[in-house]
Amino acid sequence: MKNFAAFFLKNIIILAFFAPFSGCFSSRKISNPEISSLSANLPTELQAAKTKLEQNKPKKALKLLEKWIENNQDSKVMDQGLFLKAQALFNRKLYYQSYLVYEELLDQHGSSELFAPTLRQEVEIARRFLSGAKRRVWKIFYFSARTEGLTILERVADRWPGSELAAQALMMQANHQFSHKRYLEAQQTYEMLVKNYKFSSHYREALLKNAQVTHALYRGCRYDTVCLHDAIIRYQAYRSAFPQEATEDKIDAIIENIKLDQAEKEHEIADFYDRTGEKEAAQFYWNYISRRWPDSKWANLAQSNLNKFQEKEQTKP
Repeated sequence: MKNFAAFFLKNIIILAFFAPFSGCFSSRKISNPEISSLSANLPTELQAAKTKLEQNKPKKALKLLEKWIENNQDSKVMDQGLFLKAQALFNRKLYYQSYLVYEELLDQHGSSELFAPTLRQEVEIARRFLSGAKRRVWKIFYFSARTEGLTILERVADRWPGSELAAQALMMQANHQFSHKRYLEAQQTYEMLVKNYKFSSHYREALLKNAQVTHALYRGCRYDTVCLHDAIIRYQAYRSAFPQEATEDKIDAIIENIKLDQAEKEHEIADFYDRTGEKEAAQFYWNYISRRWPDSKWANLAQSNLNKFQEKEQTKP
């Protein structure tokens, strides 16, 4: 009785564990918009493989495709066979192996009608890598593939420059770099989008984030402030191009805060000269702050220091 109870409990646990994944093993027919790009007059073997993919049986489809590709090297529809093979690998979550087959298709059949669908699938593979999907090696090891994801996006943009898909790939690349605090790389990628993809649907986002990432380069008043000046210019460009959206994004307030950071930096310089006895240099910076940012707290501090300096000068014998 105890053995039966243990057996029953064990099976209940196994069923509970695999229940969320039950859909992965079903043979229900699935919809794949990229497979629909294939010719309607496929050879019998390819049509059978396509049917297997639609039935969510990628392993069986892959066996059929590998055999067909091996026996039909000179086929005029080899691009279709490679596309199906790549899709079968993709459905088995062998994303990097799938990418390699897509690349083989593009290298050998660059004028294929599957050019655009193939690049779209490569972008999807890159998206999954950047979202945390692993690259499987030797069927047992799993490694992070974020670097591969970024490389794939870069290659997609190189293969189809000026396209909306290239803009999407570059935006994904830049956003990933930005979110991982790789600010200089992100800035370069956003800059490329701003300069070369003005008619893309991603242009507004690229223009705004180009300003944001430039602002993010600022490390504090003890460091260089050139990035603050550049950020203001980029925010102003965004405001000019998209005035309504700039109002919603409170760009004016952001610019004013950046100007206060600039004033703080100048006050830090003035304070340094004051501490080191360079009174005339300190006075120059205090006057500059008072003129440049008259309504800021830094102007008030500068004016207070100027008043103290003048009082000391007047009390000298």
